[in-house]
Amino acid sequence: MNKTDKVLVAILAVLICCWFALSRRDAQRMAEWRAAHPEVAAAGADAQFEAISNPEDAAIVSAAGDPTADPASGNGAGALTEAIPGAAAAVRALAPERVVCVSNSVLDLVFTSHGGAVKSATMRDYNLSLDPEDGPVAFDFGDFPALAIEGIPGLGRDADFALSEPEPGIIRAECTAGNGMRLVRTITATNGYHLAVRDEFSGLPADALPETSLALGPITAAGAAGGSAFRASVPTEGVDVRTRDAAGKAKTLEQNASSALAKGATRSFAQMFGAAAGGGCSAPRIAPNAPLSAEDEFAPAGQAIDFVAVRERFFVEVLTPSLPASSVRTILRRKSGTDGALQLESLASRIGFRGESAGADGTVTRSYSLYLGPRKMDELLSEDSITGVHGHFDIMRFGTWSWFCKWLLTLLNAIHRVVPNYGWAIIVLTAIVRLILFPINRKSAQGMRKMSELQPKMKEINERYKDDPQKRQAETMRLYQENHVNPLSSCLPMLIQLPIFIALFTVLRSAVELRYAPFLWISDLSEPENCFRDTLGFGVNFLPIAMAATMTLQSRLTPSAGDPQQQKMMTVMMPIMMLVMCYSFASALGLYWSVSQALAIFGMWYARRGTGAKTAASK
Repeated sequence: MNKTDKVLVAILAVLICCWFALSRRDAQRMAEWRAAHPEVAAAGADAQFEAISNPEDAAIVSAAGDPTADPASGNGAGALTEAIPGAAAAVRALAPERVVCVSNSVLDLVFTSHGGAVKSATMRDYNLSLDPEDGPVAFDFGDFPALAIEGIPGLGRDADFALSEPEPGIIRAECTAGNGMRLVRTITATNGYHLAVRDEFSGLPADALPETSLALGPITAAGAAGGSAFRASVPTEGVDVRTRDAAGKAKTLEQNASSALAKGATRSFAQMFGAAAGGGCSAPRIAPNAPLSAEDEFAPAGQAIDFVAVRERFFVEVLTPSLPASSVRTILRRKSGTDGALQLESLASRIGFRGESAGADGTVTRSYSLYLGPRKMDELLSEDSITGVHGHFDIMRFGTWSWFCKWLLTLLNAIHRVVPNYGWAIIVLTAIVRLILFPINRKSAQGMRKMSELQPKMKEINERYKDDPQKRQAETMRLYQENHVNPLSSCLPMLIQLPIFIALFTVLRSAVELRYAPFLWISDLSEPENCFRDTLGFGVNFLPIAMAATMTLQSRLTPSAGDPQQQKMMTVMMPIMMLVMCYSFASALGLYWSVSQALAIFGMWYARRGTGAKTAASK
């Protein structure tokens, strides 16, 4: 060991000895303080003493008496903050957290004295995972509770509120700041997933409430989706903002991994982390030195904000104020150790309000509606009637075909009331769709059959007028008219089924009704089948394979009216392309398409059987 190493070892030995000595001294002081103040220690002041570094601060906490006393009552900590200037913040920061638990028909809520806000919300009707022992889904906001106020010192999430429950399901939170400003908050939690909030501010300096913001708690993947990160296969987490201009024209803006609320005014999630936009199906790539957290603010000029929603795939948190807001701030935290593709750990928001003058009674009153629950169409539609603000249905993000998606989801839920399994309900829905399209499909099949019968005559026309394209086209059209054939009739069913497929893809991808819904060998209709994943190391999805097989069979049964080589290519290439595209889709979508193809094959077989019988009878 050289001289330098010996010096370093000696320094480390001295530091370790000092650390042990300081730790022993602190432990001895703690024991002495416990013995001198047994009543305060029993009330939970041990943690307070651990955070104190000198006897003077310990004397402040000891003089406070009961740390659970109401600061506005004139006793305990409240009296101390008036007697000792500057001690209010210290006492509130050291006050132990007190919680009040409230349950209604669907939610178990925990309210915290730190900020007089919502600490967690548990949805009893939704399991966190396929294993019921894992418990229900919960929004656990931790140290950043929902409804916490920012912008008023002494009334934020670091303030100590007095909590009470004057009536079942009604929470009252009260707090007085050091400057005399007082907040009385009343939260009514008796209406399902909907919480009615009323804030009354009094003792306002200069008779005006300053600019403030209200927090929407962070939605974490582990608390809302049952995983270590948001599901990368279906990136549907985002922020929705409903804006309204002076003329009353409203629209719902969206901010997610690839889109911003307003072009040029805000950034997408990927851009917030300095990521380059992904091309095609590739995910956005973040920079290697990207920060773990990022924020972005949106303050639309000349427009009001009616509500803000923070959502993931199946669950959402929506704040709808009675007084329109002026700004919204998006707060993200990405998962650490994932340089490359962007994966979010949590997603939160803060809603800003402009300052407001006090009324004749010297108070300012604000009301809000907080929704904590599933992204369920019926529940979000009910928010319109509860709040008087329209547009909550847009949080479903059904896109261009939203009206049709709404109709399909309503029909699916209606079928499920009769058939108590969503797998069978999808099969019934598929049969209804095929039945509605049956006249069109039948006419298309008849047209294709006639086209197939005209193939010899068309070949003769092509050979006769091969040097005269205009004459060849005119004779072909004359042949179609004489035989009452529409060459585009075969495309009509596909054009009609395409929006149905897109609408079903959108609905079945994000419908919370299908979350963990079982069917036969499928444990979750909202996810791929993933059979034998534990055995093989990768999931096998049978429904997309069945879909490709039925497409191939249907192509072979369809009368050919074109180039045989081209028809053969379509018979092979189209099923392969659909297999690759749909292999990782929700199994509910594969179930629909496979059953639809099977019914189409049955219809073609039945039509051929009838045509063959008629031909035999005529002969």
